Amino acid sequence: MQRLLMAAAIYCAATLSLSAADHPAQQIMLSIPDEISLTAGRSADFSITATVPKNHHIYLKHANKNGHAVLTNFAVPAETGFQIKETKQPAGVKVDNEYVLRSSGTFAFELSELAMNESGKSITVPLSMRVQICEGGQVGICYMPVTIEKKLKVVIAGPEILTRDLPDGTLPWINNHSTALEAAKIKNLNVFALISDPSRCGACAYLEGKILTDASVNKMLKNRFVLYRVPRNEYSKAPISGSFGIPFYFIISPDGKNVQKWMGAPAAQAFVQRLEPYAKNSTPAAPAAVANAIPLNSGGKQCAIPLKQSYAYQATQKGDFKSSGNMRFVLNASFPGAYTVLTLDRTGEIDSSNSARISNGALVVEKFLGGSDLVFQCSSFGVAGQVTAQAVEIQIELR
Repeated sequence: MQRLLMAAAIYCAATLSLSAADHPAQQIMLSIPDEISLTAGRSADFSITATVPKNHHIYLKHANKNGHAVLTNFAVPAETGFQIKETKQPAGVKVDNEYVLRSSGTFAFELSELAMNESGKSITVPLSMRVQICEGGQVGICYMPVTIEKKLKVVIAGPEILTRDLPDGTLPWINNHSTALEAAKIKNLNVFALISDPSRCGACAYLEGKILTDASVNKMLKNRFVLYRVPRNEYSKAPISGSFGIPFYFIISPDGKNVQKWMGAPAAQAFVQRLEPYAKNSTPAAPAAVANAIPLNSGGKQCAIPLKQSYAYQATQKGDFKSSGNMRFVLNASFPGAYTVLTLDRTGEIDSSNSARISNGALVVEKFLGGSDLVFQCSSFGVAGQVTAQAVEIQIELR
């Protein structure tokens, strides 16, 4: 590119005076299929052969980190309900820091139908080719990039196909809008919301089976978002109107505003780049002071244990019943900031007394069993505690 700057400057006036018809990129010949047939919600492979004018070339990929040319790119608008993915490009030849295509070469693609159109429907899909073309030789001119517009005729050739593809199970999805927003407020994270059905949508199966399970994507979603899989009865919460394509995903701020949306299933790196501006590191707010209660903030949840009330509990060992009784939580008058946990037998008599303190948002009851601590944390139903001592695990639930 650098070697062409001087030549480009010399010929600048001539280049700028060219009409669209004179631009050599308009002489690129594209061999496009007359018709592409695919099943609703699925994908089809097709190819385009590009023939470049004599003594010219276009750019395919960078040969090294110094490459800066505008690479040839094909796309279809997301609002059409289709997605295009390049699966193979011509090998090209290496010129300085770039690989270029001279003469002709074939690009291979996968076209995915996202909008679940009815069988028999014929659709004209706009196809754009973004390209920069240059003359050959040491002083050849590089012209400004242009977009070449073409059309694809797509026919939906059969009804949707149901498969055994299942939704992603590697991520902690929430299936309720209000619960997702509550978690977002506590963690101070944005919500990644997804509408997807991999059993009937090929792009959905690709997204959930290949992209969401990618290590970089999976880590970002788990640690920097609250995840909300939108059920059908909550589609009204999504920023959509009328028909729409799946997979469809969008970002919700902690205050409930829809701030961005996308369709389709890009490659993992492109997916991460889309989400990065909205990914945050969790900074949970400190538990609010609760009068006459012990505030907890653990497991991404906030909860509280009211003081001076008796709670029935049941302890199990390896799933088998072990004991039951009541617990009561009171302030420890001798040590400010500490608590005392009283275990009562079935008659209401005090069976044991243990000191407790707040640690990392959880309530730690010291030396509760065999010298081991009992840790109470927030759970989906309120508060739960667990002790692990000498390979004996006891689950205690306050009710």
